[in-house]
Amino acid sequence: MQENLPEEHLPDGELAPDPVYALPEVNYPEHVNVAEELVDRHVAEGRGDNVAIRFREQEITYAELLEKVNSLGNALHSLGVEPGDRMLVRFPNRPEAIVTCLAAQKIGAVPQPSMKLLRAKELSEIIEDAGIRFAVVYDDLLDELEGAAENVDLLEEIVVVDDVGVDHDHQSYRDLLAEASDELDAYETKGTDIGLMLYTSGTTGRPKGVVHSHQAILATADTYARYCVDASEDDVFGGNPPLPFAYGYGDLVTHPLRFGATTSLVQDATPEKLLKTIEKHEITVFCSVPTAYNQLLSKFPKGPEKYDVSSLRLGLSAGEPLTPHTFDRINDAYGIDILDGIGTTEMLHIFISHRHTDDIEPGVTGFPVPGYEAKIVDPETRKTLERGQSGLLAVRGPTGITYWNRPGKQREVVEDGWSYPGDIFVQREDGRFEYQSRQDDLIISSGYNIPGPEVEMVLEDRDAVQEIAVVGAPDEERGEIVKAYVVLHDEYEPSESLVQEFQTHVKNTLAPYKYPREIEFVETLPRTETGKIRRTELRP
Repeated sequence: MQENLPEEHLPDGELAPDPVYALPEVNYPEHVNVAEELVDRHVAEGRGDNVAIRFREQEITYAELLEKVNSLGNALHSLGVEPGDRMLVRFPNRPEAIVTCLAAQKIGAVPQPSMKLLRAKELSEIIEDAGIRFAVVYDDLLDELEGAAENVDLLEEIVVVDDVGVDHDHQSYRDLLAEASDELDAYETKGTDIGLMLYTSGTTGRPKGVVHSHQAILATADTYARYCVDASEDDVFGGNPPLPFAYGYGDLVTHPLRFGATTSLVQDATPEKLLKTIEKHEITVFCSVPTAYNQLLSKFPKGPEKYDVSSLRLGLSAGEPLTPHTFDRINDAYGIDILDGIGTTEMLHIFISHRHTDDIEPGVTGFPVPGYEAKIVDPETRKTLERGQSGLLAVRGPTGITYWNRPGKQREVVEDGWSYPGDIFVQREDGRFEYQSRQDDLIISSGYNIPGPEVEMVLEDRDAVQEIAVVGAPDEERGEIVKAYVVLHDEYEPSESLVQEFQTHVKNTLAPYKYPREIEFVETLPRTETGKIRRTELRP
């Protein structure tokens, strides 16, 4: 075990997931360092001139990235960072965030990427829970971290990337790099050593820390990116998922760098910035969430005519279910398919998806990613259900759920080596897995189980609907009823006739008991920084 990683914070025995390494690509040697695999290897094998990162007008080759990672790794050593230390990494989507994570991993430390919207109280909780002693931060995000530092005794050193001119008296990232050697041997980490720590986005309750090993990080690329996306060094991955989002970390760090490809970063992305960047950086694989795809369509309906998007070959989506309506509209406008995958912070990345070569069925998630197994079980008995029956999803593969310092929660999510991400699915006769809802989002009305996302997908294809969220509302007679919160497009006004139209449409499309008995029109829906709807805030 790495130094400074107290065993009591990690599960073992029957509480730990049982990794399965079913593909030759994920049978890693005993010692493997993820930073060395993502950067050093490409330089050693002659790909040093490949562009690793594009950001605005800047291009960073793999050879240049290696020098930056080595310099920062040496600088962190000089500040006292040791193998096993957890280190806060707080940035918008910028190259320094990638450099910092890789430098930490190369010296055996554990980066903990932090969502940029977290406030001082939330940061304090994470710092204390993870035992964080060091932080590297973008200057415009420094104030909340300084506020957190006043509330904890653990944080010893803050390194600041200066950009917008914030006054501070901390170590300068730029100065540390300039003064440090750019020669560095990787720490001899075991593949099972922790290489990344993430905190859940916290749609319910306090955020939970999860950890992932060096080999688990690599496995997300050697399964999903290799077999579903067919990534190659000719690809340019880009989009707007935040790097601290497990989905964003995979799509914009691990996956492109695993294959010697390029990652395109956009700081504070807007739909217009994304379209401009697709054209400028010649993005081939566009990574986003359903909300952003819908914003592209609504705010720039002629985007593909105004901007050159011909480089695109594939879209990726996660975070919320992608509706057939959105899939079809993107396909019509941009000429690309979208792979809608299910993945979680706890599992690190996508484990069920179509492959890019499949006959993709919109609205259906797909098959287990090569290297993973999945089954549907009864939520109470954990008995495997037959195909066609709705139940709790269980997953096993090269990644699994490992909570940090949460033994009670760990007992809920791992059993007999299988991980239970908390999703309700149906496995159809053709083997595809169809998403129903989160386990805690299932609406139970008069004894009927009603998946909220199923109702959302039906209503989203109405011309008037811009966004929608469906939750259960308390009801004396039925226990719960289906309630829909609807954001209308600008040209529509709330009306009783629209309510009746929506209710009738659901009744005519789904079993009648699934129709929303209440519909409330709202201006916006509450969302997490990763784009997920905060349904807990909508439940009456």
